[in-house]
Amino acid sequence: MSMDRRSFLVSLALIPPALYWSSALWAAGSASDAFREVSRIITGADNLTPGAAARIEALLTERHAGFAAHLAALHKTLAASTSREAGLSALSGTDLDTALIIAKPWYLGYVGTPSGRILEDDAAFATFLEMQAYAKTGGIIPAQSYPPGPAGWWRDTPRGVDASDLPEGATTWAYQPLKHYIIAAPDPAWHAYAEGRFDSIEAARAALGQEARK
Repeated sequence: MSMDRRSFLVSLALIPPALYWSSALWAAGSASDAFREVSRIITGADNLTPGAAARIEALLTERHAGFAAHLAALHKTLAASTSREAGLSALSGTDLDTALIIAKPWYLGYVGTPSGRILEDDAAFATFLEMQAYAKTGGIIPAQSYPPGPAGWWRDTPRGVDASDLPEGATTWAYQPLKHYIIAAPDPAWHAYAEGRFDSIEAARAALGQEARK
């Protein structure tokens, strides 16, 4: 999973920061500045505010034992890299875990796990306006808040999207997809794996391949 998690971090930002590292901020020696700078590298956003950074840092410090030390170690690793991609791609172990812990509230706007059961809900709000999940797609998908237009605003095709192949009437409330579709037959190996007959898809393919050759 470490490869996937590193790739996820590298791909979080659509546009890398203008400057990879700000030595002036680090020279100030402020923990909040340090957290904001690490956050800027992780998210790829240059406009993170001190207020949101302070809230997220406080929540993570409260909920994760040794967070300050882990943040310092992560800073050291990133500071030794020459680019955002190189720095994030080299993360592993605790550094990688810490980077993902920091990334989550910046993208989702909260720490913890929301739940419909009040006794299990440990989520704490951190930010809405700086949720990077919305910021990265803000030009196409509006943040979940009040509707950005009058009734039916969602029917218009977003700028730059080719929707010429949509069926006629697809944007009306009365539209229903056609029911005469064909369900493709499942891949035998995946079907066998899903049924629990094999421990891995590779084992299923190998076994079924041998049976086919008999």
